Amino acid sequence: IHYVGVAYSPFPVIGWGSIVADSAGALLIIALLGEAWGLWNYACGGGSAAETNFPQEDSWSRRSLLSGGTVLVLLGFLHGAWYAAADLYRQEAQEATILHAMVDDAAAKNLPGAANEVMNLDNLSGEKAVNIAAHSHIIEFGVLAILLSFIQPYVFLSEDWKRRWVKLLLAGSLILPLFVLLELKFGLVAGGIADLGGLMVIIALIAMLVGVLRYSGRGDERPEKVAHLRRSRAGHRGDALWFVLCGIRRAPNVRQHGRIAGRLFCSRG
Repeated sequence: IHYVGVAYSPFPVIGWGSIVADSAGALLIIALLGEAWGLWNYACGGGSAAETNFPQEDSWSRRSLLSGGTVLVLLGFLHGAWYAAADLYRQEAQEATILHAMVDDAAAKNLPGAANEVMNLDNLSGEKAVNIAAHSHIIEFGVLAILLSFIQPYVFLSEDWKRRWVKLLLAGSLILPLFVLLELKFGLVAGGIADLGGLMVIIALIAMLVGVLRYSGRGDERPEKVAHLRRSRAGHRGDALWFVLCGIRRAPNVRQHGRIAGRLFCSRG
């Protein structure tokens, strides 16, 4: 990224791609400083007296996302430790050996040998990339599951559907990294299954996004407001019932007043 747009960059060795990336990092630092300032004010007792009471929820979906995400992060750390202890140093030594052999074959004009070493280096790079990708994916999915557990009170879906989407997300989060590791042994079959796991995660995320968009803020309504609304509706129904009773005493057409009562109940209730 450092070499993107070097020809038109104000710096001789840093391109516009790196400048834009650093600018985004600077914006992130500014946002974090603002958040840190707010936390400091809150710790010093400067918090607002009218803070929002976030809805508390102790549902199965929230607990499963929190615990499942923690397990995924732990598995990612364990895999990273195992890879660093068992394969990382071996692969570094193997890479140095391949590069030395490639240089020697090229100096001796042994083109078939040099081409063979290039293939060996390509296979080694693929093995390293697969392990790094699986390690990063499983940790990222774990962090994603933990973050999703915090917004479950705002996912306006039934508990049954929440459970379905949570199971789908956690299953996909485990399937994708596992079959990414198996790509070197099983090839495109494992790659296809890994893509299916990614699709499962995407579907679950879209479903939860729909639930967030459907959130109507019912949990934020104050109890006195809800009680006032219920009393108002009950008053409308009482007025309608009193009107019907008075009308029945004065008119013999009971069916007509029944229709009037139905309209009043539907329109005001």
